[in-house]
Amino acid sequence: MWNDCETNSDFIDYQHYVNSVVKIIDNDELLPCSIGVFGDWGSGKSSLMKMVQEKYEDESDVLVIKFNGWLFEGYEDTKTVLMGSIIDAIIDKRTLTEKAIKLGAKILRKIDIIKASSSALKYGLSYLTMGNVGIALASSSDLLSKFKVEDYESYIIAKQTGGDKDETTRSNIQEFHKNFEDLITETKIKKLIVLIDDLDRCSTDTILGTLEAIKLFLFTSKTAFILGADERLIKYAVRKRFPEIQGDATEVGRDYLEKLIQYPIRIPPLSNIELTTYINLMFAKLYLDVGEFELVRENVISEKNKQGFEFVFNINNANNFINEIKEEHKESLLLSSQITPVLSVGLNGNPRQCKRFLNTLLLRHDMAISKGIILNKRLLAKLMLLEYFKPETFKLFYESQLNNKGIIAGIENLEGNFDNQKPTKETRKVKQKDEVIGELTIEQESYLQDEWLYNWFRSEPSLKNENLQPYYYFSRDRLTISGTQLQRMSPAAQEVFRKITVDSETIMNLGFQESKKLNTGDAAAIFEGLTEKINQQGKQSGENSMLKRLFEFCKMRQELISQIMIFIENLPEQALQIGVVTWIIDLTKDTAYLETAKKLIQRWSNSKSNTSLAKISKEKLKQI
Repeated sequence: MWNDCETNSDFIDYQHYVNSVVKIIDNDELLPCSIGVFGDWGSGKSSLMKMVQEKYEDESDVLVIKFNGWLFEGYEDTKTVLMGSIIDAIIDKRTLTEKAIKLGAKILRKIDIIKASSSALKYGLSYLTMGNVGIALASSSDLLSKFKVEDYESYIIAKQTGGDKDETTRSNIQEFHKNFEDLITETKIKKLIVLIDDLDRCSTDTILGTLEAIKLFLFTSKTAFILGADERLIKYAVRKRFPEIQGDATEVGRDYLEKLIQYPIRIPPLSNIELTTYINLMFAKLYLDVGEFELVRENVISEKNKQGFEFVFNINNANNFINEIKEEHKESLLLSSQITPVLSVGLNGNPRQCKRFLNTLLLRHDMAISKGIILNKRLLAKLMLLEYFKPETFKLFYESQLNNKGIIAGIENLEGNFDNQKPTKETRKVKQKDEVIGELTIEQESYLQDEWLYNWFRSEPSLKNENLQPYYYFSRDRLTISGTQLQRMSPAAQEVFRKITVDSETIMNLGFQESKKLNTGDAAAIFEGLTEKINQQGKQSGENSMLKRLFEFCKMRQELISQIMIFIENLPEQALQIGVVTWIIDLTKDTAYLETAKKLIQRWSNSKSNTSLAKISKEKLKQI
């Protein structure tokens, strides 16, 4: 398996991004500067920043500091933590003159005062106006009782008589830039590079606190700030901070970022060709020793740069780069050719999500070996693709094989030769070599109307007569543990899921709109999360029930219509609210699923356990 942390070994050919960042930093006329490395969660932002950091490792007059706000979240004020971390790094890594020691001490004192002052909203006005007096008061358990008029009178008198301005928050902010610049000069730092990573994982307050630290305190000469984040989350944090601003809220977030980040560098999703090379390089690392792998990696990246965008490292040319390919390695290259096209689309070319998929696959394979069971990796991968992208079908197949000695009932019908045609309104028979095998069930019709599933059934290897019990045994974590779908959602998907499931109709509708931008894997995970909530709640009711939200979600993500059809068919009829009839008609009209929906409504029209559902079903059947 592979480490899921950032790396300075380039599998994707990010060198042009690294060179762009370094070129900006090395241009003294562009300093101070702020650089945004933007991309989806798992797109490689951290690895790119690590490669930039490596570029300056041997330059003694360049100080590189890495800051991760997520580590400090919930403990201290983010602005002052970032400021203090930079000063501590300078103290640790530079030899300080007497003057530098005094400057450092003065700055640290100011940071402590600013830290205390930032709690003004919590503890009262004294923090904002009274410097150390306010700090002393805040340490008392009966703080509010200590706010005396005399304290404020003393502050006003001190201001009138030219008292020490250095003790106030306002003067501390004004003085900070000068003191900090003096410290940089005195410690002979040519450039200070601050890498700020993992803001994707932080709360709104931490994100904004970090941005404010850059904007208000640390934007001084000879400094470069590199911020790695998903810009969608930054914009969301800004919208939460400024909800009262009229107009398009998205524009507020965009304008805020544009003012703060001077040089945005965006990492796009990997294309199918790029992802193929990435995955095959990962497999090469798995089977080759370190020295040979590095040579292979360098040669592959070099060849990619020579041949251009169409070059791909795969099973067809692997012999050109690797002296001897082991049988297990060849099997992995074949596996890559099987799954990469699906992962490229389903996971939107996201390196981390693809790596996690493969890590899960290898983990299950290794667990099986430890029990003396050998799983076919390609068959395991085929089932895992179903697990990731069509969770309802995956669960139903589990139930089917459970009661049929590991064999999925009717799988030969679904994998057979349907005259190379998907079932249509005119023909609903399963044919194989001109012989009618049988009528399709509602489930099977839903499968074959789904383009993704239609191709999945025809992909190798075949599941016919395969005992799938051991394969499902090692996927029990997905079948039995609730909430696992949240673990594989990206931060953006988790935010969409949160919005869809809140009480506010406005926020809920915003979540539906934002769901259009998610990749297929994230959409499937949200679908699974919603169905889990429905199963937990039981009988559904109300205009904004979870069941209604599931239908609204599938309107936005129509690749999941087959899954909601399967899910609805298997819900107890007494748990269904009568609105489901209208919702399923609205969802499937003008689609190939309408005839299948009619069959389902016909069945409901005969329901004995839900007479209200039966009545509305009969009425709607007359109107279709």
